Amino acid sequence: MKLYAQHGYGDGERTMRGLEMGSIDGIIYSPKDISHGNLRSTLDELAESNPHADRLFDPQVYAAFLATQANSRMGQLAESYLQPEGYFAARRRSQFESEERVKDQLRRAIQFQQELNLSAIIAPNIYIPNSCNSIEAAIAKSFLRFTKPMADEVGAELPVFATLALSRDALVNFADYIDFLSDVTVLDSPPDGFYLTVGASKPDARPEIFNSDVIAGWMLLNRTLSENGFRVINGYSDIITPFLGIAGAEAGATGWNSNLRVFSLDRFSPPIPGGRQPIVRYLSQSLFGRITYFELEGIQAFFPNILNGLSTDSIYTEHEEPSRREEVLQTWQTLKAINESILAGDVSSQIQQAREFILNAEILREEIQHTPPLRLEGKSDGSHLRPLLASLARFAELAELS
Repeated sequence: MKLYAQHGYGDGERTMRGLEMGSIDGIIYSPKDISHGNLRSTLDELAESNPHADRLFDPQVYAAFLATQANSRMGQLAESYLQPEGYFAARRRSQFESEERVKDQLRRAIQFQQELNLSAIIAPNIYIPNSCNSIEAAIAKSFLRFTKPMADEVGAELPVFATLALSRDALVNFADYIDFLSDVTVLDSPPDGFYLTVGASKPDARPEIFNSDVIAGWMLLNRTLSENGFRVINGYSDIITPFLGIAGAEAGATGWNSNLRVFSLDRFSPPIPGGRQPIVRYLSQSLFGRITYFELEGIQAFFPNILNGLSTDSIYTEHEEPSRREEVLQTWQTLKAINESILAGDVSSQIQQAREFILNAEILREEIQHTPPLRLEGKSDGSHLRPLLASLARFAELAELS
C-alpha cells in the first residue's frame, strides 16, 4: 500500500526528505498552500529528482461554497487559481445544480491539471455534509457522472480520479449511504479511480472520525470501489490508513498538522481567535498511537518496546525535543512500517493482524497506567483503540467476510 504526503502550509523540505527516506511514495498538493508558479516549478523538479514518486493535485473545489463568506481562508486558491486564468471561483450551491456548470467546472479543473507535470489527475467535486440523500449528494453524483466523459472530451491522457468528499455524518446515515454507493458503482462512463476524503466538523474533532461506524463505512467504501475495479486513494487518512488498506485501498495520506491528518472544511472557514501551538508527538507502533515527547522520555526507560526500532527514533532519543518539521518524518516512516506489518496475506489474515496490533497496544497501555508514576493522558490515552477494534468486526459484517 502506498503512503502519500498530504501537502499543506509550511512544507519546507519535509516532503523531499520523506521521499529521500523512502517513507512516502508521493505527494498530494494543496492549492490553498502553494502558488501556481511554485507548484509548477516544484512538480518539474520533483519529476526530475524523483521520477517514480506520484505527483497529485487536489483542486479543492469543495471549498467553493465557503469562498463566498467574508474572511474565509482560501489562501492561494483566491490568489493563484481564480478563473478565468485558473479554474477556481466562489460558488453558491444553486449554481452547481446546473449540469452545464458542473461540466464547465470539470473542464476547467482537468484542463488546468493537464498543463502540470502530474502522474494522474484528480477531478473536482463538492462536499456532502449531512446525508447521501440530499441536494449536495445529487450534485456530487453529477460530478462523478461527468468526470470521465469530460476527461475524454479534453483529451486527458493521464489516469483520472473522481473526488468523493463525504462528512462522517453522511457515512453513518447508512441506508442513504448504501443507496448512493450503489449508484456510484454503476456509472455509465466510470473514472479510473476515486480520491476519497471523510470529513469532521473540525480538524481536532478526532472522536468524530474515530467511531466504529464511521471507520467501517469508510472501509466499506474502499472495499466496494476496489472490488469493482477502481483504484482508490484516501486523503487525510493518517493512522486509519492500514485499515483502509485491508479494505483494498491503493494509498492513504497524512501530513504534519492536525488539519492534514483529519479532513475538515473548517480549514477554509473564517478564523476563530485563540488556539495554541500543537505539542510534538511520537507515533509508537506498539501503542498504535501518538504520545508526547515528554511522555516518551519518561516511559521508555520502563518500557523500551514503545520505541519502534526505526531510524527516526534517533530524532527523539539522541537530541532535545524535536521540531515539528522532524515530527512528520517519524510519522511517515512509522506508518509505512505499520502498513507493511498489517497488510500481509489475505483479508482475513490482515484483519487478524490488525486486531492483534490493537489488543497488544491495549495491554501495553494498561501496564503503563499501572506503573507509577507513569500516565498517558489527554490525546495519548488510547481512547481511539476500542472504536478501531469494533470497526474491524463491523466491516467484516458489512462486507460479508465472516
